Amino acid sequence: MALLFSLLGNVCFAAVVAYLLGRNPKAMAMAMQPVTWKSWTVFTVVFSLLSIISSYYGTRIEGALASTRIVGTLMGGIIGGPWVGLSVGIVGAIHRYSLGGFTAASCAAATLLMGIMAGLLRQRIGFHRLDWRMASGIALLAEIIQKGFTLVFAKPFEAAWAFEKAAALPTTFVTIVGTSLFVLILKDMQLQAELSGARSAHLALSVADQTLKWLRDGLSQDSAKKVAEIIYRLTQADAVSITDDRKILAFIGLGSDHHRPGGDILSGVTTEALAEGEIVVFRDGAHCPEPGCPLACGIVAPFVPKDKAVGTLKLYRAHRNSLTVADIQLVKDLARLLSRQLALHEIDRQQALVEQAEMRALRAQINPHFLFNTLSNIMSFCRTSPDTARTLLEKLSEMLHFSFAKHEDKVTVEEEFSSVEAYIEILKVRFGSRLSVHIEVDEEAGSCLLPAFSLQPIVENALLHGLFPKPEDCRLDVSIKQEDGKLVVRVADNGVGMTEEDCRKLLQESSGGIGISNVRQRIANLYSGRGSLELSSRQGEGTEVVYRIPLEKRNSMP
Repeated sequence: MALLFSLLGNVCFAAVVAYLLGRNPKAMAMAMQPVTWKSWTVFTVVFSLLSIISSYYGTRIEGALASTRIVGTLMGGIIGGPWVGLSVGIVGAIHRYSLGGFTAASCAAATLLMGIMAGLLRQRIGFHRLDWRMASGIALLAEIIQKGFTLVFAKPFEAAWAFEKAAALPTTFVTIVGTSLFVLILKDMQLQAELSGARSAHLALSVADQTLKWLRDGLSQDSAKKVAEIIYRLTQADAVSITDDRKILAFIGLGSDHHRPGGDILSGVTTEALAEGEIVVFRDGAHCPEPGCPLACGIVAPFVPKDKAVGTLKLYRAHRNSLTVADIQLVKDLARLLSRQLALHEIDRQQALVEQAEMRALRAQINPHFLFNTLSNIMSFCRTSPDTARTLLEKLSEMLHFSFAKHEDKVTVEEEFSSVEAYIEILKVRFGSRLSVHIEVDEEAGSCLLPAFSLQPIVENALLHGLFPKPEDCRLDVSIKQEDGKLVVRVADNGVGMTEEDCRKLLQESSGGIGISNVRQRIANLYSGRGSLELSSRQGEGTEVVYRIPLEKRNSMP
């Protein structure tokens, strides 16, 4: 019984080692990954020492040594794989042999073999699938092999038999218990880490879900305050703060009497996080110039939506060393998610700028040839038909006024069509009698909204590319109607038409200029997939463009 308790004492030391390894995230990460030089060195040193200590504090019986050395060797192979098992087995075997005794050689050989066997088992089934039952089985097999080696190779046999009669049951029991306990502790630590990670991920996603609508508008005092309130409520931190790269935007919790929104950043750790673009953790007391600041430790994580930190998220605790690994990982995940939301805001902002630039380009897009031809026609009509010249000047004035006026993204059908109608009247002069135009606009559609400059590029394409090359009988049909909750705009001609390949190129965004492809893209952006533009054409028969958009009135715009 005394032997059993002595061996159990050694196993308790092994259990402490297992607990410390399980609590160390880096050690557990190394155990989960393929072996590297670093992990091989760490595990070989730790479990070799465990094996040596177990042998050193073993119990002498009948000139032999009863110890828990096999537990350390098996643990090395189980957590580190074949190479660690081999290394620990070699070190443990050499040390056991150096201690002497008539079982020294057989025990050393068994130690080496057990290290290799445990490592091969780990390699074959993996750490994730290993459980205490498998650990018990390999521990039992290891003791059977060691005792078999002792009885076969140790001399004299009578002494070996007497030793095993006294030590076989206690050492086998303790080896099984120790190896199983080691695996159980590591598995429990692994499970706790996974649960903690799952909780942190769930919390981070909850925060991200609730803050998305605020940070999509950018980082401001209003949005930062809303986000800080959400994080403070969900994390139960002692204080939460959000800054930009110069000022405190929001602060909630302990210390709010001197960490005021709108004030300058007070702590050096915040400046460090902004400069380095890396998370900073402090546990050694308040990093604040204000005497008596209660924030004894904290985490500062920068927002890095692109290449440069633009702000920080800070989570504080009031007691020193009260930050957990889960706290640090949570803040790191939150900062990463919020950075992505800020990046989305920047993308939206850039897209808006692009669309504004396209709108400005559309306003300025008056073909110089069209303008020169129109002015030439006006000059010639000044002598032959002053009334026609006056009409053309009025229509050109209407076009220019609409083109250079400042518009929203959407205008009424009446506003858009007045410019298009003026354009058609000017082009009629060039066509002469060979052009007929048929326009049908529902009366109730006049106040409906459509994208600004969305009709003229289509009409221009029909007149200049579809009808102008045709020698006679040119017909242009334009209709704008309400159908099934949609505004349907249709422009058709009986011109020269085009091939399917030409249609495809015309609709491609990469095609030059600002024309039908631009209209199609703006419809997609403005209506988030609820609008469509279709183009159909047959050579020698004509072309038809139809776009459908949700029905909106000016007073019903969101």
